[in-house]
Amino acid sequence: MPAVPRAEKPIFRIDLHPPRSLSGRAARNIVILLACATSIIGLIFWAVGAWPVVGFLGVDVVLLALAFYFSFRAARAGEQIELRQGNLRVTRISAHGGRQEFDFQPYWLQVVLERGEDDQCQLYLRSHGKRFEIGGFLGADEKTDLAGKLDQLLRKARCCPDPQTV
Repeated sequence: MPAVPRAEKPIFRIDLHPPRSLSGRAARNIVILLACATSIIGLIFWAVGAWPVVGFLGVDVVLLALAFYFSFRAARAGEQIELRQGNLRVTRISAHGGRQEFDFQPYWLQVVLERGEDDQCQLYLRSHGKRFEIGGFLGADEKTDLAGKLDQLLRKARCCPDPQTV
């Protein structure tokens, strides 16, 4: 049962998804280009009598296509963060479409950005001695920006419970 009615408009909402530098169309074009190149090479080997090589040339194309498939399937995962009056909800969406919702009371909630070595960092929501990681797939700069924005919004929500003033 949600702590806040769904009909209420969110004060803040952000959808987070793992970054991908290659579009699906570009990945498909790469696989097709590689398939054409290996087919030409395979025909040359076939013509000189080395026909067993043809099967091995196709394996790399199949493996690349599978790697792209699993990568793009993993990219369907994400998180939604919604701040409403009296509630912050984090909805995690798995790559398979499963949803988990986590509700937090904004008054006690802290945004914690822990920096590690090599410009790595982790972003947590902490409340009542427990912590919950968000944006695990984001880069350090994106986590820093998100932490600043969430911290600012939570401070405003604590001092001004009226959503029109946030």
